[in-house]
Amino acid sequence: MIKRQFYALLLTFISFSSVANIVATPENEDICQQKYVKEVFDKQVQYSNSQNSPQVRRTAERHIDRAREVYGETSSFCAALNYLQNETSNGLQEDFQRAKTGESQFK
Repeated sequence: MIKRQFYALLLTFISFSSVANIVATPENEDICQQKYVKEVFDKQVQYSNSQNSPQVRRTAERHIDRAREVYGETSSFCAALNYLQNETSNGLQEDFQRAKTGESQFK
C-alpha cells in the first residue's frame, strides 16, 4: 500500500514539473494566446500609468501596436508573443521624438 502511494506521489511531482516547462511553439497556440494576453496586459499597465515617463509610455504603446500588427500578419499568437518577449526597444527609442499617426500619447 505504501509503495503505491509513493509511486502516485512520484508521478504527481513528475507531471507537475513537465507541465511547468512547456515551451510555447506554433503547435501550442492556446498557450501562446494566454501568455500573449498577459504580456499585452502588462504593456497596457505601463502605458496607462501616468507616473511613467513619456518614453516608457510611448514605447509600451508602440509595442502593443506592433504586436497587434504581427498577429494580423501571421494569425499566430506565438509570433506576436515572440515579438513582445524578444524585440528590443532600441528602434522605438531612437524614433521617440516623432509621434506616429494614431498614437494617443504626447502629440
